[in-house]
This record gives sequence, structure tokens and C-alpha cells, in this order.
Amino acid sequence: MRNYRALFLLLALLLAAGARPVHSQAVAPPPALRLEPTAPMRDTAGHLQRLDDPGGTLDAAQAGQSPGWTSLPGNLSAGFTSAAIWLRLRIDASRPGQWMLLLGNPLLDDVRVYTEQPSGGWRLLDHSGEDVPRHQWPTDFRSPAVQLGLLQAGEQTLLVRLATRNAFKTKLELWQRLAFDNHTRREGLFFGLYFGFYLLLICLHAFFWSATRAPMSGLFLAYLGTTVFNEALSLGLVQQITDLPAAWSDRVLGIGVALSLPIAVQVAARQLELARMLPRTTKALLRLVWGLGLAACLPVAAGRYAWGVAPVQLLSIPMAVLLIALALRLLRRGHRPARFFLAAFGAFYASVLVAYARNLGYLPLNDFTEHISALGTMLHMVLLSLWLLGQHERRRRAHERQQVYLQAELAQREQSESELRAALELERRVRQEQRDFVAMVSHELRTPLAIITTSAQQLARNLGAPPNKTLARSRNIREAAQRLLALMDDCLAEDRMAEPHAEPRLTPCDLHALIEELCQDFAPGRIVCARGEGTRHLTTDLALLRIALRNLLANADRHAPGHQAVQIDLQRDGERLRIDIANTSGPIPPEEQALLFERYYRGRSARAHPGAGLGLYLVRRIACKLGGSVALVTAGGDQPVCLRLELPL
Repeated sequence: MRNYRALFLLLALLLAAGARPVHSQAVAPPPALRLEPTAPMRDTAGHLQRLDDPGGTLDAAQAGQSPGWTSLPGNLSAGFTSAAIWLRLRIDASRPGQWMLLLGNPLLDDVRVYTEQPSGGWRLLDHSGEDVPRHQWPTDFRSPAVQLGLLQAGEQTLLVRLATRNAFKTKLELWQRLAFDNHTRREGLFFGLYFGFYLLLICLHAFFWSATRAPMSGLFLAYLGTTVFNEALSLGLVQQITDLPAAWSDRVLGIGVALSLPIAVQVAARQLELARMLPRTTKALLRLVWGLGLAACLPVAAGRYAWGVAPVQLLSIPMAVLLIALALRLLRRGHRPARFFLAAFGAFYASVLVAYARNLGYLPLNDFTEHISALGTMLHMVLLSLWLLGQHERRRRAHERQQVYLQAELAQREQSESELRAALELERRVRQEQRDFVAMVSHELRTPLAIITTSAQQLARNLGAPPNKTLARSRNIREAAQRLLALMDDCLAEDRMAEPHAEPRLTPCDLHALIEELCQDFAPGRIVCARGEGTRHLTTDLALLRIALRNLLANADRHAPGHQAVQIDLQRDGERLRIDIANTSGPIPPEEQALLFERYYRGRSARAHPGAGLGLYLVRRIACKLGGSVALVTAGGDQPVCLRLELPL
């Protein structure tokens, strides 16, 4: 009972704190915004005045002379309203320059910016917004951006007329033109990483669902796809890329928001296993939210965005409270899924409530309320993904354990004791190889992913960093991604080698061109190649040969001193081709020479470098697949370490 009281008290405090939307204050006009060339961006919060135009009939001259202007203490957040809103901003430029006025809401339908003429009257600078086709926007950006040509220093007054069918919230920022261009590039990189992560997650669960056909996996895929698509629409990215008209984008986004509520409730009910614990309550709850969600789609489809979306967002608040209350009740009864629910859904619901309260005008628009929903959603999706995969893995392991037990029972009846020991030993070895492979891949993936995450965080936190630091962080991301791609190629090649009936795909190959292409992955002058006569052309599987040569070169480059080159010698021996790759290195101990081409084996000198232990193993498998061989010719010391790959021409 204490949990319920605390929960409802928290809800009452939240509603009391936002009992009415944030309005402007009728005080003295705010000071002019000073534009200095040393400041690349200026936030207009605290420098704006607001005028509500309920009928939307005022023109710029009438709005400028209206006595109803009030000071706006922060950014504009007015909830859903059919009125037009005018904003007035006085700027004081210390010297002429090119500045951009950026509006933070890409879903504004009508944006008109006026500037006061020296001789009196107002001149229209730009007409933008979703009611204007995207290809007619003067600046190709996801939200309206207006170029201000400040041809002379001094004060200047701007009028901004806004109208929208969506939530009335926006920031106004003034950017220097060069800083604005850099900002758009950084934002593009950030959104690429952000939605690239979600795309990877969607592809992972799509593959997982196609392989397992688990109902929860398919439901989560719909939940994830709807959430990501709604966010891309609300950020204006889909509209910017596809030039989607406002009449369609509003309907698609509104229907997506309306359907996201019942889908989210069904995902929560599945995770919490409500149908098993409270079957009647669960059935009634799902019928209610699906009926309300589908009913909300009707006014949205008819062009009444606020009529459908606002009730859904308001309904989300008590629905989240109800689910958390059910989770607390089940937790007191020892229901284990309730623990994960409170961890994975609690922070997510809190972030969504903050975002909805901001859209409805109960909370101000700032960096916290603007980005908390994206952060909470990402954390929520990652936790749900781990739970879903872990649940399937636990079931799979339970099924495997049952199968192993049955097989062991059958083996005891059908085979002798020696055959049973051999089968168990083989199974133990396979499991050990699987564990080694999983451990190896986890270790090899963690380091480059950590580099990518850290570099991306540094880019996001230091948007104004010098170009050399930005380039260095971008290079770190690129090198880590190349390392991941190399690991994926090795794993895919090893999987292909394991296919019993896979035949080489023989095609004509230009060996010299292939080696030149591989040398580009190393420092200039690192690889030196000597080509004998008749070594240019051969018929082989080009993809497998590329992997074999790349692994041989990478192995030599890893162990060779930085100031010495890796030598490649191509010679023809009758109808066979001999490829010697040599590098200066310390001697390879005799006990390691016999294990050099074993899977996952890594010598003492290789453990200080990144790698999966698959390189030379794949070279040997590929050589056998292509009808050739690979061998260690010299083991280092007085002579270079030389590996020889022989292939039929």
C-alpha cells in the first residue's frame, strides 16, 4: 500500500507542477540580442516577445503595432493550439556579417520571417515550414533556417510568424554562417551514428525473428521500428530526404504515435507476463488501448492531428502509472519479471512523460526536456534487446540440455562404453571451441566498439572542437570500424570453409592488381613486391585468395619492425605459383611451429597484438580448398620468417 501511495503522490506532484502551460510574462521589453563575431551561436531565450494571433489574420504591420506583446522568459512551448504565434526579436550586430536564424522544430507548418525596413514597414525575408515543399526551402536542413543578411551594424528588429498543427514548441538560435555549416555536418554525423545504431538493432532483431519466429521477437521488432520511424519523422529527417508533404507527414506521424501506445502496452504486458498472472485485467487493458489507439487514428487521418495525438499523449501518463503500479504489486508477490520491468521501463516512462509534458506545454523547452526522450528510449531499447536475446538463449540452452540428456540416454543403450566416452569427449571439445570463439569475438568486438563509442561521445560533447581533433576522432572511428570488418570477413570465411560441399568459384584473376590493392591497406613502402615472369594471371577463387593474402600480409606486418618492409616474392614453378611472404622477426620456438596454423592459436609474440587467431588457420583451409598448400619455410632468427603459399595456375 505504501508503494501505491508514493506512486500516486508522485503523479499528483507532477500534474500540480504542470497544472497550466508555461506562459509569457507581461513585463518590460527584453534587451536586444548582441551579435558578436567571436560568438558562433547565440540563443534567443530571454530576448523574445510573444504575441498570440487566435484567428491568424494579422499581417506583419498589424502585429508590429499590436499592444498585446508580452516577454517570453525562455523558449516557446505552447502545447497544441490552432492560433498563430508571433515572436519579436531585437538584435544588435557589432558589425555586418552573415547569420542564420535556426528554428528547432522541424514540424512547424508555416514559418515567416520579416525584417523592419529603415523607411518603415516590414519586408518578408523567408517563407518556410512544412506547408512549403522542401525543395523550395532556401536552406536544405531538417528544420527551417533563414539567412539574415546583416549588411550594416546596429539594431534590427525581426518578426517571426509561426503556425502548426503539431505541438507548438521551438527554439530560436542565431548562428554565424560558417558555424551553422559546421553544425549541420556534425549533426549529420551524430544522426548517422544514432540511427545507424538503431538500424543495426532492427536488422539484428529482424534476422533473429526470421530465424526463431518467436512472437515476442516479432512484437518487439514492430515496437522498435515504430519508435525509430516516429523519431525520424519528428526530427524532420524523413521529410528532408523524401520531400514528404506536410499533409502526409502529419498523418503518418500521428498514426505512428497513436499506434505506438497499444504496441508499447502489449510489449510491456508480454515482458511482465501479465496474461499469466492477471489474465482478465490484461485482456481488458489491451482491448482498451487498442480501441483508443485505432480511434485516435481516425481524426489524424482526417487531418485533425491534435485531436488524435493529444489524447494519446495524455492517456500515456495514467497508462504508465498503471503498469508501474501492477509491476510493484507483482514484485511484492515475488514475480521475477517485475524487477526487470521496473529497471527497463521505469526510466523510459519517466523520459516519455517529460517529453509529452513538454509537447503539451506543461514543461519548458530546454536541452534536458528536448533530449531526455531520445536517451531514455535508447537505454530502454538496449535493455529490452538484451532481455529478449537472453530469454531466447536461456530457452535454447534448456532445450539443448534436454536434447543432450536424451542423446546420452540413447547412446548408453545403443553404444558401448568406449563409444560413449568418445562422443562425450567430442561434445566437450565442440563446446569448448564454441566458448573460445564467443570469448574471442566478445573481446575483439569490445575494444573497437569502445573506441567508436568514446570517439562519438567526444564528438557530441565537443561540437566546437578544433578540426584536427575532430579528424583524429573520426580516424579512430574509421580504424575501429575497419578492424570490425576484418574480423567479420574472417568469421564469414571460416564459416564458408566449414561447409562440406562448398566448391571454389573459379574465375580469372590478376594477381599483380590484387596485391597492389591489398598494399593500399598498409603504410606506403611497407610492402615490397618482386614479381617473376608468368605470375600475373591465374584461375582461382578471387574472394578466398584475397582473404588468404590479406591475412598473410597482416600477419607479417604485425610482427615486422616498423622501419623494415615486408617482402613478397612471386615465382612460377611449372604449372604452380609460389608466393613467399617474408618479414624480419625473432625466432619462432619449435613448439609453436607445429601449432602455427591451428584455429584460435596465438603464439606468445602475437598476444600483445589484436587478433582472433583465425588468420593462418584460414590461410591453410583456403590453400587446401584451392588445391594448394601453405608452409613455414624459415622460422626467423638469422633468416627472416618466411611463409610460402603454393597454388595451381
